Amino acid sequence: SRVAEAVLPETDADAVRVMTIHAAKGLEFPIVILSGMTAAPNRQRGVQVLWPPDGGYAVKLKSSVQTEDFDLVQPVDEQMDDFERRRLLYVAATRARDHLVVSLHRSGNRRHSSNAELLASAGGVEAPHVTLFTTPSPVEREPRSSADVAPPIARTDWESRVAEARSASRRHSAQSASGLEGTGPDVALTDVDPGTAKAARDLELPPWSKGRYGTAIGRAVHGVMQVVDLSTGSGLEAAVSAQCVAEGVLEYADVVAALTRSALASDVVHRAAVREHWRESYVGALQPDGTILEGFVDLIYREDDGRLVIVDYKTDAVPAAALDSRVTYYAPQLQAYADTLPNAGSPVLLFLNPAGAVERLL
Repeated sequence: SRVAEAVLPETDADAVRVMTIHAAKGLEFPIVILSGMTAAPNRQRGVQVLWPPDGGYAVKLKSSVQTEDFDLVQPVDEQMDDFERRRLLYVAATRARDHLVVSLHRSGNRRHSSNAELLASAGGVEAPHVTLFTTPSPVEREPRSSADVAPPIARTDWESRVAEARSASRRHSAQSASGLEGTGPDVALTDVDPGTAKAARDLELPPWSKGRYGTAIGRAVHGVMQVVDLSTGSGLEAAVSAQCVAEGVLEYADVVAALTRSALASDVVHRAAVREHWRESYVGALQPDGTILEGFVDLIYREDDGRLVIVDYKTDAVPAAALDSRVTYYAPQLQAYADTLPNAGSPVLLFLNPAGAVERLL
């Protein structure tokens, strides 16, 4: 039987994608963190015996004594030499578009026993535009003859502090601006592809604009708008093909292309293309309660008077009569973006549609 899949977050949602290096091939992200760099490869010691699927056996007694076919039948990850690991590290490091975060903590008495040591030996520390974060040196203190021990606090004070700490730990440290928009209730459909299920207000929409498909197509359109030339549309076909493969919506490539063309043909994108602009930009601001309000803005450009204009793409298939309600629905998200930027003008909602994009100024 078919079951509904979990809807993956949009690019500005409060979420982190965790994947292997192989799964990340062909993808690109604003920030990439390479984990596991300090782990050493699993180098087994002692006598090893392997039984290949086609029969027989292979034996390794030590590094210089083994059967001829031992290297061929051992697991692929154990066959990797330093050059293969370098190539894999290159794939991982080039997934980052803006920032790459790696830990180069490594042992000083071993050579190339971990990916961190391999990256450091390849010149990773000396690479251009690198920012090193080092642990501060320990503060030297003068020895004291006797320790100054403060008397214990009263139990009521201790319990009060514990309750306060527990309450603080339950609060989220950050809030995504996209989470401020309105939401619709989940619905259950019978005899309908569960991937199209979303909210009651979306039941009459075409499949490409709702549910799992709508989310994937929306991500594909956003991904294309990050890389395509805003002035000429150069690179559109290649970007659409790559994003549709990544999102698993090859059958909707024409829709993704049409939605992207509607954005490129809009007046606001034309204005941004010939002015200073930034795409898929992270914004964040400290709120009075100590939490961070954050998100990713699809497009920001600087107007001639110096104002920063926020443009947010929406792939909702919205009838003209319902535009006002959709603007109200998205207004808190757009206002939150504006509040995080200095000298921000009125944000623009750009509703994309194959028949032509519609701009709405908040």
